[in-house]
Amino acid sequence: MPWTKCICPTREEKTFEECLACTHPCFDLEIREAMFEKNEDQAEEHTGKNITVSALTNCLRNVYLERITDYAATPKSQWWSLRGTLIHKIVERPNVYTEEYRRECEKRLYVDVDIGDGIRVPISGQMDVYTLRFLKQGILKDWKSIGDNGLRYIIQDGAKKEHIEQTNDYAYICRKNGLPAHKIVIVYMTLMDVVQTGKITTFSEYLKNPPEKKGARSNMVGTPRQVKVFPSGKIKWETDYMVNPVPVWTDEKALSVMTPKIRILYEAFENRIMPPKCDTDMQEWKCESYCNIKKECDAYESDQAFKED
Repeated sequence: MPWTKCICPTREEKTFEECLACTHPCFDLEIREAMFEKNEDQAEEHTGKNITVSALTNCLRNVYLERITDYAATPKSQWWSLRGTLIHKIVERPNVYTEEYRRECEKRLYVDVDIGDGIRVPISGQMDVYTLRFLKQGILKDWKSIGDNGLRYIIQDGAKKEHIEQTNDYAYICRKNGLPAHKIVIVYMTLMDVVQTGKITTFSEYLKNPPEKKGARSNMVGTPRQVKVFPSGKIKWETDYMVNPVPVWTDEKALSVMTPKIRILYEAFENRIMPPKCDTDMQEWKCESYCNIKKECDAYESDQAFKED
């Protein structure tokens, strides 16, 4: 069950129709229309009991509760999803099939995974871009929309843990469908910049002294360049960084990470067994700002605590 109502600044809940008719809107009209249209046009793979790769790298409890719960959210909190769709539409390219080169965009593939007890569960994943050069080297590319402040961490630390897992799940599905996946590339995009794993990128910092190649800056390349001196004494430095490439997992490792999560979602959808909360790292950024069913999750936790007492 998807997003069905909007939360106003007054905390009043309104239907989408009531929101669009509001005489004191809190968010742009056309953007709200686009959000509501996207919400109504969800792909079947993201509904019901279907399991996708993107679900496996999300909070599993969030995935389950959003499927069975009608929830309300502010339009502003849903912007990130539309932002990602917009950027994907801009950079999506036509498919190409030649003797030397093959490119497929937004291709969804399927595979059955054995989760034990004789149960095989179908899962799917939609690749942003898959290319095959000279019919030998398969490259899987994934586009990610990210906030401007997040780019620093990608540049210095590499791809996010959940994105490495997600793209390796995609690579596993590719291989099981006869498509070799020798390399994985993740391209992080904001409305201001683009950063690609495994490539050199330039990053600006405002410091009194030039940045040094140590700690978080250990993947610096070359010498920082002084761009501008400000009256405060701070200096704008441009520094090149080699963004860490995405490691490519073996099929065995991909399955070892994927299978327990598939089992959890399977049990939730089939037997209504509540998935566990996400790990503490994800809780830190997701629970307060990016969870639409926190109220239901907290209620379940309170009920479990009461039963234990």
